[in-house]
Amino acid sequence: MKVIIIEDEIAAFNNIKRILNQLDPNIEILANLDTVSASVNWLKSNPSPDLIFMDIQLADGSSFNIFELITIEAPVIFTTAYDEYAINAFKVNSIDYLLKPITFKNVKNAMDKLSRVNHLNLEKALRELDLHFRPKGFKQRILVPYKDRILPIPINDVAFFYNTEGITELFTIEHKSYKLDKALEKIIQDLDPDKFIRANRQFIISKENIKDITIWFDNRLLINLNIETPEKIFVSKNRASDFKNWFAS
Repeated sequence: MKVIIIEDEIAAFNNIKRILNQLDPNIEILANLDTVSASVNWLKSNPSPDLIFMDIQLADGSSFNIFELITIEAPVIFTTAYDEYAINAFKVNSIDYLLKPITFKNVKNAMDKLSRVNHLNLEKALRELDLHFRPKGFKQRILVPYKDRILPIPINDVAFFYNTEGITELFTIEHKSYKLDKALEKIIQDLDPDKFIRANRQFIISKENIKDITIWFDNRLLINLNIETPEKIFVSKNRASDFKNWFAS
């Protein structure tokens, strides 16, 4: 298991590191990050870890700001000296909320909970629940502003949506692109989940336009589309199985 620890107190970091080594010497701690900005930069530049230990009060602000700046795919165990943030913690992908001082028993219980969640494949269950209750009126076209007009782009002509630095673009199978004023989180809600998937924090892709899949060296998936993309499309190893099931369905 690969872990990062977001913690600005050296003593607290060393304590968590020691406990993890006692639990499982094979746990690899990839980084210790002590600020919001350092955490965002690291997560943007590296594959998603298997687990994040995250203090809430960091040197440059609240760690909840990280979730507003990037999409975090890894499960999170929060560590803090304060209990008033618990509700906010469980609005994001939190596994547990541990109050300092962190003990061996606390961490072991949290890790056991993570194992149970992984076993139940919570993400798949939530997606199936969403499909069951989601209205069937999926959008058949996307309205995009273009000069002094609004163009209706048939959904079947869309190859992928791409977001970088807060700017969202729609790319068609004819290699045309249009800027949108919606975030990917909003767009995916209106799309048929049998036809489109959020591959990662930057891409929503169409199943019909997937050319093939390459298994990458770290068990991530490299998704190759029928048209050129602004950058490579990777699916994290944590989501690789679900992605393959979706693609095969």
